[in-house]
Order: sequence, then structure tokens, then C-alpha cells
Amino acid sequence: MTTKYFALVVCSAVLGLSLNYFSSAAAAPPADTPSATQPPPPELAKAERIRVDIYKKLAPAVVGISCRAKLHNRSGQYYGTGAVVSPDGLVLTDITVIPADATEVKVYFTDMKVLPAEIRKVDARSEGVLIKVQGTNLPYMKLADSSKYEVGDPVYSWGNPHLTIQRDGVVSLSTGTISGLYTAGSVDSQSRYTGSVIETDAAVNPGSDGGPLTDSDGNLLGIMSLAFSQTRWLGLAIPMHQLTEALPELKALKVAPRPLPTPALAAVWGYQAAFGQVAKLTGEGTVGLWVVREGDKVEAPEHRAKQVVAAGGPLPEGQARGRFEALRPPGAASAFFIDSSGHALTAAYHVAVPEKIKHIWVYLPDGQRLSAKLLGADKYTDCAVLKCELPANAKIRGLDLVHDKDLTQGRAVAVLGRSEPPGGYTLNSGTVSGVGRHTGTCAQISALINYGNLGGPVINLKGQVIGMAVKINEKTPWRQNCGVGFLLEADKILEILADLKVGKLIARPKRPFLGVQFAPGPSETKGALIAQLVPFGPAAVAGLLPNDIVVECDGQPVESSVGLAQAIRKKEIGQKIKLKIKRNEEELNVEITVGEQE
Repeated sequence: MTTKYFALVVCSAVLGLSLNYFSSAAAAPPADTPSATQPPPPELAKAERIRVDIYKKLAPAVVGISCRAKLHNRSGQYYGTGAVVSPDGLVLTDITVIPADATEVKVYFTDMKVLPAEIRKVDARSEGVLIKVQGTNLPYMKLADSSKYEVGDPVYSWGNPHLTIQRDGVVSLSTGTISGLYTAGSVDSQSRYTGSVIETDAAVNPGSDGGPLTDSDGNLLGIMSLAFSQTRWLGLAIPMHQLTEALPELKALKVAPRPLPTPALAAVWGYQAAFGQVAKLTGEGTVGLWVVREGDKVEAPEHRAKQVVAAGGPLPEGQARGRFEALRPPGAASAFFIDSSGHALTAAYHVAVPEKIKHIWVYLPDGQRLSAKLLGADKYTDCAVLKCELPANAKIRGLDLVHDKDLTQGRAVAVLGRSEPPGGYTLNSGTVSGVGRHTGTCAQISALINYGNLGGPVINLKGQVIGMAVKINEKTPWRQNCGVGFLLEADKILEILADLKVGKLIARPKRPFLGVQFAPGPSETKGALIAQLVPFGPAAVAGLLPNDIVVECDGQPVESSVGLAQAIRKKEIGQKIKLKIKRNEEELNVEITVGEQE
């Protein structure tokens, strides 16, 4: 079935579902019972049933696995997930679940049956492992030809996080999409895999490694790995077509066709599938970015599509993944063209401290590398403009910035990036979580943002570029891929675009700073209840303590923490202010010099 028809099926199904639902709701007579007790529209009920049936059919083919093996030169217990791939008990998993020296291998089924297993094949390069249990007519998953799938295709991740199968006979199921197809290289105590991967934004939790990533019909696309991308840090699966080459026994198993798009499929995966289609055009204007800084030990590749990815080397001694994940990796990021003359937008974070930047490279969708220079940047909005040196007769796709006047909570959005070799675009969808954030410049979105797609375009369901992914760095209290990210809206970019094109470097505006954190949620206490103080901040230096309650600021009553914050915003940096506080039963007057927010 053609891509054009698939897009039509998806959009028609989503639109029809919405129209049918609201028109039927409008026509329905008033009911005595609350609306929450009404049955869902038939289309939604059918979509729900598809997922329920998939789970019932295939969850028994997902197994828990345990074994004993050498762990840092000592005998240790390993556990994880596997997928039954033949009715006679062939199970596919990962080397991080069953190392080559494993003994006492056990397989746990959802009916609480436990069977011993023998190791058939361990392939260190693909990290694929085949084991065998004795069985007949076991539920199993059919293999898929993973080479025929695309970014945006819907997927399920299955797993045994925290031993849910062993403990309760329950398989964890999550939905998502293929968010990237690229090459990854990672080396640490958990994974040493280097090669092609399928990235997904479906949930992957500890203990899910070795578990299946399937298509919308439940056919096996790949096995979840503990491999990682230093720029993306999302779930990765080793593709099935690669595992089949590494593990010859798999070649005898049946390969299922790729699912055909249908209205029922579109009802289940409507928004994700729709973004998968409209993103293709936007992807043509989305480019890779590589910033070479002083001290970098990694060189920018000459051609992204021809880049040979080697393992990145082990993590620093004692460096946990969680801490390593928070650090900005060298090199790869994202940007997008805004005209045909080579102007591109990216996050100012990528080009911060210009004097330490040795070179900026932009990678076109075909992998070609172009030299670029920084024109202007606004650190407050996190927006920067680059100018690329275009070769003669170059044809590039500039993306139009469109102010979405109807942007509000619940609207669907997606973030594109192009940070990983060989250079295909990545896609992460979500919704608008809040508007008017960061003094009205940004909308908060749930689409996953990381160092790889930071600076990439954000689109709506029409495929319009409504802004850029911004405001993730080492110091933000929100982390990569946590579901808290920010979209710098197109109209705010357009307000500063002319200044940035002529080379202005707009400094972050100075903001008054008290150095206190307030207790969360509403308080029954009148005033601003201080929960914590920033070490060496103005309030701490002045002697304020946790649990102090600010009741006045310069003689004006303070009703709440919001009221105090608003009062401080109106003060000048360096200005002396007087606060009246309650500490236990005592009232104190404290003078504080207002500081500057970094």
C-alpha cells in the first residue's frame, strides 16, 4: 500500500473518529447518569480491543530469564527478558541477560512454569543469544523483516521489569513508535554493542533488556538492548534482520509481512502514524549539527552517511550511567534551515561560549558536510542563527515558521532531529502540557527532548513548523527525555530573527534573585513558607532559615509564595529590601541585598 494512501487512511480515521464522537455526543439526549459511565464510541472500543487482544495472544510468548555468570570477576545473578520464537521452545534474548559463561539458565513463563534452558548460540558482536527449553505448541512470536520499517511506525515494547514475570506472571507492555533508525556505539559494564539499532520512545525499564520490540501486529522487530546513544539516551533494540544473520537457526523461522495500514490500525495509532507521514517533508529541512570545541577529542566526520561508528570507549571509572547521561556529549546535535540561502536555526546552548568554538559543521540529509558560522544568539530564549556555506547549485529545503494561534494544552506536537549517523531524522511525538511558560515565550511539551534533537523543529499535525525544541542543559532540574521539554514558539523566534541574522548576541536578561525555594502546593499558612535556601544565596547570607514564613516585603503584606516572587521580580539587583518573617512564635526584621539570577 502506498505512503500517500496510508496518510489518507490515518488522517481520515483520526478525523472521522473525532467527528463521529463529538457529533454523536452533541446529538445525544441528556442522561441521568454521569458522562463517565457512558460507553466509548465504537471506534475507540475497537481500538482498545485490538491492544487487549494483542496482549492476550502474545504476552505468553514473553518470558523472564535468570542465570548465574561472572560479574566483575565474581559470580553474580543476572536476569532479564526473552521472546519465544518457535513453538518447540527456541528463545531469543541478549548477552546482557545471558553472558557467554552463564550457568543455571532458567526461563519463567506467565503461567508461573519454570523450565531449565540450554545455550544454543551466543554472538558477542550482535549481543544476540539463543537458548532452548523443552516444549511443544508454545505461544511464540513471528519474526519481522526489520529492514522494511520506517521512523514513525507504531511499536510495542514488552518486558520483565523488576521481575514482574517471576513474581506475578505479568508482562509489561508499552506503546510507542520507531523514533529513530541509526548506528550506535557504546561500551560500559552493561553493553559493548556497536552497530545498527532501532530506537523507540516506548517505555523500556530495568530488566526489559532481551525483551521483544514488536510491530503493531506483534511481529518481532528486534531485541531490546542496554546499548545507548550518547546524544539520544532512548530505548534501543538490535534489529531482527541483523540478529538473523548472526544467529543462523533463526533463518529457518517464518517471517511475517509488514502490517498493512487499515482504519482500525489508524484508530489505535492515529496521532503517531499521522506524524510519521507529515514529518517526512519537514525532515528534508532538518539537518545534523556538529560543533567542534576546544578540547574535543572526537573529530567531526567528513560525511555523515559514510561515518564508521566505533565504540565510544568505557565510561569513566566509577561513572554511573545516570550521571553520564546528564553530560553534554561532544559533537552531534540538530538544526533546521529557514530559507534557501543557508540560514539555519538551532538552540543557543549548542553554540554557547563562541570563543571556545573551533568550527561548526552542518550535515545535509544525504550526509554531505557544510561549513557554517554563528551569526547571532539569544541565550534567554535559547535561539541561535547559523549561516551555511552552500556549494554551487545547492538545493536545500527551508522550513517556514508558522505561528500557531490555537496552541493550547492537549494539542499534539512532534520534535524532529538528525543527530545520529548515517543521518536519518528522528521523531518524538507528544502533547502540549502547558502554555505561557518562561515569561510567555515557550510552551511546555511532553514530546521527548534530548541533546540530539535539541534545536530541532517542532511540528503540529499539519506538518507546520510551530517552533523549536529548547531549554535542556546540564543545569536544568528537568532531565533529557523526562517528558518535560519546551517549545520556543514561532512568533517569538520571528520577533528576534532579524537581529540574530545581523549578528547580535543577546545576553540573558539580568533577573533579581532571593535564593529561596518555597514549599510546594497550597499552604494554610498566610505568607510565603520557605522550604529550602540556595547555599550562599542572598537569603541564606542574611540568615533566613527553612520553615521561616515571610509575611511582609518592604512594608507590603505577603499573602503567599507567589506574592513574594512577584514582589522580588520588581526589585533591582543590588537593592536592599526589608522582610518581616515569622520564626516559630517570634517576628524578625531582616535586611537582604537582592542578588542576580544566573
